[in-house]
Amino acid sequence: MKRKLFLLASILLVMSIAAQAQQTLVNSFWHNGYNFISIPDQTDSSYTTFMGTLHEGADAQPFLKTSSPDLFFHPNQLGNAWTDTIIYFRDSIIHKTIARQEVLLLYGYDRTLLDIFIRYDGTSRNSFYTFAHGLDTLLESEVRRQIIGTYRTNGQTWTITPDSIIISKHSSRNQRPTSFAYNLRWGNFDNLERILVLSDGRNLDIAFTPDGIDLYNGIIHHEDDIDWVTRGKLLCHLSKTNLDQPVPGRWPEASTRLLTRGYLNAYPLEVLRLIRNEIFARRGYRFSDPKLVSFFGKEGPWYSQALNTPATQPLSEIETLNIQLIKTIEHERQSQSNNK
Repeated sequence: MKRKLFLLASILLVMSIAAQAQQTLVNSFWHNGYNFISIPDQTDSSYTTFMGTLHEGADAQPFLKTSSPDLFFHPNQLGNAWTDTIIYFRDSIIHKTIARQEVLLLYGYDRTLLDIFIRYDGTSRNSFYTFAHGLDTLLESEVRRQIIGTYRTNGQTWTITPDSIIISKHSSRNQRPTSFAYNLRWGNFDNLERILVLSDGRNLDIAFTPDGIDLYNGIIHHEDDIDWVTRGKLLCHLSKTNLDQPVPGRWPEASTRLLTRGYLNAYPLEVLRLIRNEIFARRGYRFSDPKLVSFFGKEGPWYSQALNTPATQPLSEIETLNIQLIKTIEHERQSQSNNK
């Protein structure tokens, strides 16, 4: 009798856990640094999702009608966003926690990783208002992470923090550094030029390169109450110098956190390849491609030290997923280029 009761209790526990797992994604809200997903319903075989940009406010009603009641949406704040209903098969989405971060991994029919979505758990009115009405908030967060660092150019050292740029001249030790606060704006939403707006009124258009950043003059245009920025002449090239960090290299975050499309979309194809291979370089991988041998051979002592480690360390789960997502985006870019 006791054994039967134990088995019954075990079965009920398993059923309860399974039922909880079945409901974990309903009414949840996710982002990939650019797009948003909400999941209003799921069955044994599929998830129903609302996906969109929520740019400039957008119509967030499809997201909010199944979300937490304290999430706030102002019905008059509509933008030019799109929202689509997409149904995914259950086996195409893996829901898991990685480094204390709840994520959705979206896979294609051939088990290629298509995207990584991170759970958003904002509950206050202000936090969701900012989140839903500012796609810019997501992108700005990623750009600020991307540009932080120490750079050199034309006898100057530029130190970029999350909210300021500090410029020091190498030849003038007694001269105090010049500091500028900055904000971010977007020059063209289709191409997402990233514009630094300095406190002195200058607009600097950012372009990421293999060893740092190119800064262009941002030219402001106005027409019919709409303003946008186009890229002018090249002002300077900033070469990143602080490479010997606890996690070395130019893109250490590729080994420390899950990257999103909002982060990776900023980089040209050649830089995406370097980000992906820098993960292997940190593990002491010896490249055969002459371009990679040349690039990492000039990166300083950190790569030489990695080559001399006794054994190649295995990739972490974060690194493996980042590599897979970068390869997916590389393939997409190459396909788009071939179809032009």
